[in-house]
Amino acid sequence: IDFAGPGGKPLALMEGGAILMHLCEKYPEKGFLPSDPRLRSQCLQWLFWQVGGQGPMTGNFGHFMVYAPANQVDARNYGVARYGMEVQRLCDVLERHLAGYGDFCGNDGLRPEGPRKFLVGEQYSVADIACLPWVLTIKGKGYDRPNQPRAQDFLGMDRYPNLNAWADRLTQRIQVQRGMRVCSGAGKPWLEDGHPLNEKSLSKGPSKL
Repeated sequence: IDFAGPGGKPLALMEGGAILMHLCEKYPEKGFLPSDPRLRSQCLQWLFWQVGGQGPMTGNFGHFMVYAPANQVDARNYGVARYGMEVQRLCDVLERHLAGYGDFCGNDGLRPEGPRKFLVGEQYSVADIACLPWVLTIKGKGYDRPNQPRAQDFLGMDRYPNLNAWADRLTQRIQVQRGMRVCSGAGKPWLEDGHPLNEKSLSKGPSKL
């Protein structure tokens, strides 16, 4: 619930994409949703791509990879193969885009500027915010379980150098590090003096995290 919603009244929100849009529009000064019509359109396309494709397909892969019943081997193997291939396809979409292919003008070749640092334009946006967590889930331990290959090895994540570089670059951002700690159930420890992500600590030098 946003207790300071429109008109000063609480506003109940559901669905991650809608919550992100709400925050972008509530805090336009952050620049997470560009004001330029072309860049705004690209952001919305990536956001809808994540909501309708990347999130559900990666989640389905994770279910069969980790949570499928042990006595349902055939169903599990089918689900892992089916959704694993789809996750690979989605990673390839991100890889090609970050490598510099396509320009949202109908041209699918490599752009003169080369690889992209962000999904849209030259700045961190809601597109990056929405898509990054699912990549980190695959690259991390979220879909790993004992006595089977790691999810990132099973999917061959090493074949996506631009995607990996993008994810590594974004996780160096202090704001991303803070958000990841909230989502992991750690609360907001950086509000305490002395924490390496506290504003006072950051003003004394770069974070060690």
